Amino acid sequence: MERNAPFFTFAEQTFLTLREGLGEDRALAFLRAIFARGLGAAYDRAGFQRGSTQDFARVVGERDGALGLAVSFPVVTPDKLVYRFHTDPFPGLRGQVAPERLDATYLPFKVQHLLEPGWTWETTRHLWRGDPCTEHVLQRMRA
Repeated sequence: MERNAPFFTFAEQTFLTLREGLGEDRALAFLRAIFARGLGAAYDRAGFQRGSTQDFARVVGERDGALGLAVSFPVVTPDKLVYRFHTDPFPGLRGQVAPERLDATYLPFKVQHLLEPGWTWETTRHLWRGDPCTEHVLQRMRA
């Protein structure tokens, strides 16, 4: 399955249009709100146990797959999760916005909504930097 180009192109064009009129920070905040609303509803319909890395991988994998994104979760333990994108959802924004700023429109929401408080994430690879995938490493913080 190919990436759902109409969905992602609409998001790209929405960001670029809002950035022109409102500036980058407000355009990113708008995307963050749209993703939170849409992803939250989709994840809630799928059912999950909050805090379960297995459910995170299942629910996020199903939703990303439904949008035509190839993703994988090579590490899923109770305290660590590695989430890889093998498909670039937003190729039209490459060079238009810093990758970490765009990733921050969806990833913190996924972590907060599906996992319990106390998780951090780091992007260790990125398609926009020439890496073979975008890799987010999520880890439970230890007290």
